[in-house]
Amino acid sequence: MKKFYLDIGLLIIFLLVMSFHFIPKILHEVLGLVFFVMIAIHFKWNINAFKSLFKQQKKWLSIFLNAALFFCIVVIIFTGVCISNYIFNGMIDMQLQRNITIHQLHVSIPFLMIILIGLHLGLHWQGFFQRLKNILNINSDSIIYKITSRLLIVILIVAGIFGSFMNKVGGRLQMQHLFATPASQQSFEIFLLMMIGMIAIYTLIGFIISKVRR
Repeated sequence: MKKFYLDIGLLIIFLLVMSFHFIPKILHEVLGLVFFVMIAIHFKWNINAFKSLFKQQKKWLSIFLNAALFFCIVVIIFTGVCISNYIFNGMIDMQLQRNITIHQLHVSIPFLMIILIGLHLGLHWQGFFQRLKNILNINSDSIIYKITSRLLIVILIVAGIFGSFMNKVGGRLQMQHLFATPASQQSFEIFLLMMIGMIAIYTLIGFIISKVRR
């Protein structure tokens, strides 16, 4: 169960880090370091599961997603240290700190992580949701649950599509020179809903892929 709580914590910290327009810059850097530590713990607790992927057939997608997530995290941490204005300020060469490519990578790669995190969560949704049901004591057979869950899915998908346009995700992934987007001009609550919606879209895609593979 501790792994489940760590996963929930990782999602929350990631969403807060992505909300850097709404929080103090120093807090953004602190949360980034916390995220890195939690990722290291996550990797340590799941090392045997990672190793087992290489021994199983038809697990190439999970291997690719884990490798891609690891690469993204390394890039984000490295670029974050390079452009730090507080924690690592004065420890990094000024040429690196002012390098536009490093800045672009730091603000673009997290949007790739949204896709990867969603797919990763979707592939493992059955186990994740089972633990969530046990904690919240959810009765998945009730009419209220079925209506509410479907309505929530629709809301999140709409929010995710809206958020993709408002955050100009296509431009981000193409490394376009974007710092402020219409999404950053929304309230924190709306921005957070869009982020969750974007993750939800790719979680649904990952879940569908897992169902097809089974």
